[in-house]
Amino acid sequence: MHVLTASALLRVWERGVGQSSVNQALSLLAEALPKTAVGELARLPIGRRDALLLALREQLFGSCVQTVVVCPQCRDSLDLVFEVDQIRVPLKSETQEEFVCDVDDYQVTFRLPTSEDLMMVVHKPEPGAAKQLLLERCLIRVMHRGETTTAFPSSLAEPVIERMAEADPQGDVELAVTCAACGYQWQALFDIASFVWREIGAWAKRLLGEVHLLASAYGWAEGDILRMSAWRRQCYLDMVQG
Repeated sequence: MHVLTASALLRVWERGVGQSSVNQALSLLAEALPKTAVGELARLPIGRRDALLLALREQLFGSCVQTVVVCPQCRDSLDLVFEVDQIRVPLKSETQEEFVCDVDDYQVTFRLPTSEDLMMVVHKPEPGAAKQLLLERCLIRVMHRGETTTAFPSSLAEPVIERMAEADPQGDVELAVTCAACGYQWQALFDIASFVWREIGAWAKRLLGEVHLLASAYGWAEGDILRMSAWRRQCYLDMVQG
């Protein structure tokens, strides 16, 4: 994985502002993996994409993750701190293309969702419609009592979705949380794509603030300031700020 410079990461952030979370994630990975085509990245199962995002996040900001969740019961905010390795799932060396889910007299063969699939459903206003379209895109065939059928009863949807999550656990990371205020327990979804983008946004705004201070104090160009190491830049900031 290519090490991103401050300038490169700022460019990705600037291009990605206003994009969907799916496209932001692909833009990040395309910059970090310049020898891999964007189309190839978009066709990776979500779990494999997220494994790459975890590695990139670790490279950029370290292994410790700090986030905030809101208790659905009392609405209190909780700070969560954990290591990347605690949510990292070992990936198989070979990618399995097809998976099977048996429900009653039906056998459903499906593939795992990809970023391409998510891009097709991201603009659906109704969550139920988005989930249905995503499921339809991932179906390969449906068998009923040994015969191929075009029918897909609604009762099959949830079991198939659950089987998808089991088959791609890195793409469906949930954190076990207990509220310190009311004792309520729940599973909080952790989406690495949106999380790392928020981190990059906060970092970018801090960095631009530093550039503004140093450019104002010394008359240096943005590019010259960005080429400095973070440590050297901080030394100048300390002198400017007294």
